[in-house]
Amino acid sequence: MKQKLRWLDENCNCCGRQINSWDKRISKTLAYRYACCEHCIAKEYDIDVEAFRHRMENYFGMRPCLGL
Repeated sequence: MKQKLRWLDENCNCCGRQINSWDKRISKTLAYRYACCEHCIAKEYDIDVEAFRHRMENYFGMRPCLGL
């Protein structure tokens, strides 16, 4: 079951963008000390966002929240 996307009152530790519930989930899964947006995380791994989402689904069984 997919979760609904929620915008949080937090910002990405790298770029300052507002983060959402999906960003928070993947940050926790990848053991980031401070939450980062998926764009910054994908950039760190040198892949595009769609490829990053695909990897998250294949390795962790996580799918993006509804609305992304």
